[in-house]
Amino acid sequence: MSTAFVKTARGVEDLRAFLEGTWLVTRKLRDRRAGAQGTLEGEAMFQAEGDGLVYRENGVLRLRHGAFKASRVYRYNFPALHCAEIFFDDGSRFHALDLSSGICEVEHQCGADSYRGQFLVVGFNEWHVDWQVLGPRKDQILESRYLRGR
Repeated sequence: MSTAFVKTARGVEDLRAFLEGTWLVTRKLRDRRAGAQGTLEGEAMFQAEGDGLVYRENGVLRLRHGAFKASRVYRYNFPALHCAEIFFDDGSRFHALDLSSGICEVEHQCGADSYRGQFLVVGFNEWHVDWQVLGPRKDQILESRYLRGR
């Protein structure tokens, strides 16, 4: 992943407080193997549930063959003020997240495919997540931008 983000990162002391609420999300998708591109526009909501947050994303995914509704759910637990453990909706672990420095690189193995992500906090109202997915089934880049909503 690029280290160019380091100069612009903004540290987060209370990750749960930072994330909670509604975010507008835009995402660019590039599938290098298929030679395809797409975009997603939608809303991501972090809602309190117990001691953690539930992330619910809903949007419209536009690919060359049309537009489709898209959604995903993650669960965030907070073992410390500045970090989270992120789980898929089925309870399986995704990755840890520590944004105390404003930037965090993560990895997740999904079968033979490797997901490498970089989270960047730009400011109180903006953060980015870039994923590179490589493996026998995938060769993709996903670039997500979050802006604080209402």
